Amino acid sequence: MMRAATVALLVAAAFVVGVRWGTFVVGGSDSYCYVNQAEQWASAFDFAQGALRLHEADPLVLEAPWPNAEVTFAPVGHVPSAIVRGAIVPICPAGLSIVMAPVLALGGVRAVFYVVPFFGALLVWATYAAGARFGARIGIASALLVLCSPAFLYQVVQPMSDVPAAALWMAAVALATGTTPRAPLAAGLAVSGAVVMRPNLVPLAIPIGLFLLFRPERPSSDRVRSAALYAAGAAVGALCVAVIQQTIYGSPVQSGYGSGSLANLFSLEHVRPNAVRYFRWLTASHTPAWLLAALAPFVLPGAVSLLFVSLFLVNVASYLAYTVFEDWWYLRFLLPTIPLVLILLVAVVDSLCRRIRPAIAPAALTAVTLALAVLFVREAVARDAFRLQRFEQRFERAGTFVARRLPSNAIVITNWESGSVRFYGRRRTLTWDGLDPAWLDRAMAFLRARGFEPFLLFESAEEPVFRDRFRASPLGRLDWPPVAEIAGTVRLYRPGDRDRYFRGQAVATEYVP
Repeated sequence: MMRAATVALLVAAAFVVGVRWGTFVVGGSDSYCYVNQAEQWASAFDFAQGALRLHEADPLVLEAPWPNAEVTFAPVGHVPSAIVRGAIVPICPAGLSIVMAPVLALGGVRAVFYVVPFFGALLVWATYAAGARFGARIGIASALLVLCSPAFLYQVVQPMSDVPAAALWMAAVALATGTTPRAPLAAGLAVSGAVVMRPNLVPLAIPIGLFLLFRPERPSSDRVRSAALYAAGAAVGALCVAVIQQTIYGSPVQSGYGSGSLANLFSLEHVRPNAVRYFRWLTASHTPAWLLAALAPFVLPGAVSLLFVSLFLVNVASYLAYTVFEDWWYLRFLLPTIPLVLILLVAVVDSLCRRIRPAIAPAALTAVTLALAVLFVREAVARDAFRLQRFEQRFERAGTFVARRLPSNAIVITNWESGSVRFYGRRRTLTWDGLDPAWLDRAMAFLRARGFEPFLLFESAEEPVFRDRFRASPLGRLDWPPVAEIAGTVRLYRPGDRDRYFRGQAVATEYVP
């Protein structure tokens, strides 16, 4: 009874943390991509037409005369459609958005921000279930450490697919290592959900299948049957991904990143710097204690330990050749198997304590777990996991200001804020980082001729880049007062104010806290 109550408390805590410190904001590239795509899925099926409507061409894009005009009209997290000229499609996978779609339809936009906390709760439960293969106290201890993990706490508050994908992979592991006859099929279906959520992690399905096929304590007939059921369940996800990618990108093997760009995303030159970064980030955020997990195959030999280690190595290998990032929170790529590392860490500590002093092993494990949990939370606090809510508010405030104060014919030339301007401001956008430097003034003239009033909107770090890119244009200097300064970091300029300002007319700036 006490064990069940403890697990329930940890699961509930994961959900509460995700809601209490959740950003509840559509802001950057990822969040806008997922939530905007959820809106598309929620309204995609036209019952009158009987067809999906995920591609809607914008006539303005087709008329624009500058080079690569389709790129400039694609907001963050989106690219031009390869199927319908003038339309845009999301870069991010569809899985999370498909889950969000019915929630959005039933509860509105705000309800979608509860989806990731729900998966956070599932991840903590699945960690307990997988860890319990080594004993109940191992399951509870590892669930607590996942709840306190800086990587988990940083992601559970954001509307992104990292936590949902991790939860589904961990559920697959928990089910695959179970003993019930239907567990392999359920594990395969969990893998299907994980693959639809993050298709690039499909290699993680292989170690689970091999585990079921060669599990030593089972008769060969049971092993073959289990592997077959698992494969059948997992195949559903691969089929779904193929259909979705055919529908959105025009090919079952095409993604939002595009096949032609894969050579730029993956390179053997990335392997060494990525290995160094992931090792450093994992050690700094989760203490060097995580390295004890490497002892598991020796201290706790067996198929389950081998499965957990294999999954972690496959997860790491999937990203070693990928683009090199500098921010620690890209450790989120390893979130599907960080819980396995923590399970093995706890299991190794418990095993060593039982060998040295069996009588105090439970107390020793509790002390080590609590100490690590405190250190993890301290790291999460230091890495701003609980301040993202405040940081992200600028997106909503800027977008809301656009909706309330800009005319309905406004078109906002921006970049980082292009998603939030569309989502909250419901205004058209043009992204300046894709605009040819020689075309700024002519693009403005074109937009005015089509009945639009252009505005410029930047985050403070973008302004120097904009000035350098468009230094040949007087507008590129941004040498007149902005219409508004929002949250101290976002500025909105009306290009028409520049001439008035230099004729001696006052241009007032509204400060929005």
